Amino acid sequence: MNYNMYMLPKIAVGVFPDKKDLLQNLGLEENSILGFEGESSKVDELRSWLYSGINILRTHPSYSMIIWGADKISPEAQSVLLKPMEELEEAMDFVLVVENENLLLPTILSRAVLWDFKKPIVQSDDYWDEVRKCWSSGPAACIAFVDKLDKEKTISVMEEIVRKLHESLSGEITNKRLSILDLAITSLSELKQTNINYKLILDNFLISSWRIIKN
Repeated sequence: MNYNMYMLPKIAVGVFPDKKDLLQNLGLEENSILGFEGESSKVDELRSWLYSGINILRTHPSYSMIIWGADKISPEAQSVLLKPMEELEEAMDFVLVVENENLLLPTILSRAVLWDFKKPIVQSDDYWDEVRKCWSSGPAACIAFVDKLDKEKTISVMEEIVRKLHESLSGEITNKRLSILDLAITSLSELKQTNINYKLILDNFLISSWRIIKN
């Protein structure tokens, strides 16, 4: 799939008591918005709104589609978003507004650029340099790095990787970055399950992503 053929959707994360505040931050006007309330939405309603909105955007590219409370949509209804998100044309602007991006399907997260409007939190970059060294050195370095970690640190490593990959998309979008982000989100979801071999999951991610980078 050629991800460069269309504008990636955005996920706006934060609490917005006044929707106008977010629209102002996004540089959008109220009269150019096609909005949808995600809470209590039904699959058929969402599907109908999506395709009606996309048809409008084809002839009125100045409009934007926004789903408010997208994290409150059921997983079944969220799956309806996937195909339209992949097929957006270059000029189409599509925004999912959420309070908690982790309630979205991993496949949605991997198809969008994350814009975090929450109160700034100091986030550490404790592992990113070591991860990049693993990608430079190869499988042996990946395995040695993972051997030093317990499960909680493994989750922290993967959360940091997902965050850094999302940040990188604001600079340049490439198929390799999107593939590694998709793999990272899936791996993070697996790491948060119980009774799993967490070291094997991180090993597999680092080695698989190293192969993607080298190819």
